[in-house]
Amino acid sequence: MSAKNMQSFLKSLGIDPDNLKWQDLASCKKLNTNLFFDEYESSTVIAKQIDSICLSCPVIKECYEFGLNKKETGVFGGFYLINGQVDRKRNEHKTEEIASELAGRIYG
Repeated sequence: MSAKNMQSFLKSLGIDPDNLKWQDLASCKKLNTNLFFDEYESSTVIAKQIDSICLSCPVIKECYEFGLNKKETGVFGGFYLINGQVDRKRNEHKTEEIASELAGRIYG
């Protein structure tokens, strides 16, 4: 895709190509953000859906690093963090396979 076509494509998505941030490309960009914070562990179904969204995200690594570096609380890169640290309790619904797949997308 040419640079001109890419700019047109990004504009069609409502993204300013001259001010592009990783967050603009996140799979969760237009979703209810409460799902990634307050409501994440309210239901295993919700948590597993979010895991799936994160696994398909093109900026999972940038998201996770942002959460760590900014000492965020909530889901970043598919893992629930508290003050930038992975919280085991809020991630205990994850199977070993899902946790490994998320880690592989982040560190792979």
